[in-house]
Amino acid sequence: MHRSSAAALPRPDDRALERSRRLAARIRAEIDAAGGFIGFDRYMHLALNEPGLGYYASADEKFGPAGDFVTAPELSDALARAIAAALAPMLASLDDPHVLELGAGNGTLAAQLLRAFAALGLERVRYAILETSAALRARQQAALAGAGDVRWLDRLPAEPLRGAIVANEVADALPVACFVKRGGAAVARGVTYAEHGFDWAEAAADPALAAAVGRLEQKLGNALPEGYRSEIALSLPAWIGALGASLAQGALLLVDYGYVRRDYYRADRDGGTLICHYRHRAHGDPFVYPGLQDLSAWVDFSACADAAAAAGLAVAGFTTQAQFVIGALGDALLGESERNASPAALGALKTLLMPGEMGERFKVLLATKGVDLLLPGRDLRGRL
Repeated sequence: MHRSSAAALPRPDDRALERSRRLAARIRAEIDAAGGFIGFDRYMHLALNEPGLGYYASADEKFGPAGDFVTAPELSDALARAIAAALAPMLASLDDPHVLELGAGNGTLAAQLLRAFAALGLERVRYAILETSAALRARQQAALAGAGDVRWLDRLPAEPLRGAIVANEVADALPVACFVKRGGAAVARGVTYAEHGFDWAEAAADPALAAAVGRLEQKLGNALPEGYRSEIALSLPAWIGALGASLAQGALLLVDYGYVRRDYYRADRDGGTLICHYRHRAHGDPFVYPGLQDLSAWVDFSACADAAAAAGLAVAGFTTQAQFVIGALGDALLGESERNASPAALGALKTLLMPGEMGERFKVLLATKGVDLLLPGRDLRGRL
C-alpha cells in the first residue's frame, strides 16, 4: 500500500488488516499470473467482490455513521417516499406487481419503500432483493424481519417480472476500466505490484478498451486531449441489457451520482471521477487497505440511456434527485419527523436536496417497457 496515503487515514484493527493482507496476496497472485499487469476494472472487482475478502463480502459496517459513507436512505425516508409515489400508478395498474431492489445495503431503503407502498394502499406488491453479499443479506434479513413478505435472490429472475427494478447507488460500484490518451489512442491504466505495494501502470495495448473510447469520442464529437485520463464502465451496457431482459413490463429506476457524457468527459475533468471512501474520509488512492475501503466512480447517465434504448426500453425521464423528490412529494415533502421540527431531520433533508450536497450531484433515470409512466421533476432528457 501507499504509506503516505495510509498515514492520513484511521488505522484498521488487526483483524481487518489481516483480511486486507490476504486479499492483497490474492490480487498479487493474479497480477503475477497475468505477467505483471491487470486492468483496473479487474482490480476493482477483486477489491470489492472477492468472496470472503472483498469490501462487500465482509461483515464490517459500511453504511451510515459507523461505516464509510452515508446513502440517502440513511439520511431520510424522503427518497423512498418519492420512489413509491412515482411508481405507484404503474404498480397499481398491474395484476401482480413486483419490485426488485438491487444491492439493498443494510435494508434501509427496502424497509422505507415497504412502508411507503403500504401507506399508498399497495400492500400486494411483491418485494424481492438481489444481493450477492452473504454478509449484507444477513443484515437485510435482520432489518426486514416482520416487515412483510420479502424474497432474496442470488441472480436476476429467470422469468421476467412485471413491475419495477430499483437500483440506488449500485451503478457507481460497477468496475471501471481506466485509460490515458497516448499518441492519439486510449491506453489502459491498470495495476502492477512494486516494492511499496500496488501501483498504477500502463498496458502496451488493449484493443477492446481503445475501441470503446473511440466510440465514446464519436459520441462526444471530438477526440479527448493527449494525456487525458479517465475511466469507462465497459460492463454497463451488458448490465442494463440484462436488467431490461428481466422486465416483461414495467420500469427500471436508477438513482446515483453522475454526469451526462459531455460533462463527464470535459477537458478540464482530467483524472476521471474514481473516488475511495474509508470511515467517512474521501480520497483518491485505490491501493490503500484493499478490501477495507469502498471504490466507486461517477455514473455516465448518457451511457445508461443509450444502453436502455439498445435493450428495448424507453427512456421515460431523467432529472436531478432534488427535482425528483420535490416533484414526486410536493406538499407531502415534509414527513412526520420534519413536521416535528427535528433539527437533525431537517438537516438530513437539506443534504438530500441542496445543490451543493446530494440534490444536484445525484440523478434519477427512468426507463420503461410496455407502460406509460412519467418521472416527476424537471425533464432533463435533452441533456443526455
